Amino acid sequence: MSSSNVTASRSLNRARDPDKPWRPNTFVLGCRRTVVEIVLFNRDVASLFFILLFPILIMGLFSTVFGDEPTFGAEGDVVDPITPAQYYLPGLIALGTILSGFQNLSGYVAAERYNGAIKRLAGTPLPPLSYFIGKTGLTLYLIVTQTVLLLLFAGFVMDVPMPTDPQQWFTFAWVLLLSTGAWSMAGIAFACLAKSAQSAATLTVLPVLLLSFTSGVYFPFHRLPEWLQNIANVTPLRWTASGMRSVFLPEGWEMAEPGQAWHLGLSAVVILLWLIVGLVVVRLTFKWPPQK
Repeated sequence: MSSSNVTASRSLNRARDPDKPWRPNTFVLGCRRTVVEIVLFNRDVASLFFILLFPILIMGLFSTVFGDEPTFGAEGDVVDPITPAQYYLPGLIALGTILSGFQNLSGYVAAERYNGAIKRLAGTPLPPLSYFIGKTGLTLYLIVTQTVLLLLFAGFVMDVPMPTDPQQWFTFAWVLLLSTGAWSMAGIAFACLAKSAQSAATLTVLPVLLLSFTSGVYFPFHRLPEWLQNIANVTPLRWTASGMRSVFLPEGWEMAEPGQAWHLGLSAVVILLWLIVGLVVVRLTFKWPPQK
């Protein structure tokens, strides 16, 4: 929008209601903030390279270690065996949501709280909600790019079969979007509670490691002890991984899940609850400008 159009829009608003001050559109500013966030993050080549390629490196490593012969689901299990790459694909897509949405985002928000960036933004017309939209947009950009690269690697290099049913791709889309929102809010909330930027970056490592090993990312979920499954059931990563397995694993693999079903409705409920709780925590703890 040109400067003349902006001026005309402000004049029109004042003419309609002279006593009402002009306010920028929150969503439009959030979208513009998303572009700024993406441009700034793309300049950090090392972080961008690691975040986008980490799942690919893990898939390549594990597939090399376990070989390309069907192994997962064998040994008397109730499902047909599949290759390690085929099993790891949905788990690594789910892992990308917590890496980009929680670990990465919480570190960046905490750093901006303590280096004065948010305080400077608070002196501009940018509303807090636009700031959240920008951070969530950056997270979505990273997760989508990471997922596309992983799907291309899995399909063309590891010969992993892709879904052909549009319903499966619809499930893939809503699980990915919900998880992005949930982990984005969790990351911002964690950054608001952290006492320093360093503590936010350090303390996020432990939950990411624990959840990745107990949510069906690195090990078949049905082989975990029941008490570990019960703990993982309250976390969004477990249900994101389960939702992705429903998309990419062959028919019949739902028999290996607890209850012998994918429970997609429950997945949506748990992830949505985390999104709502994260929003509430952010609303209660986020200060604009930040209070140290």
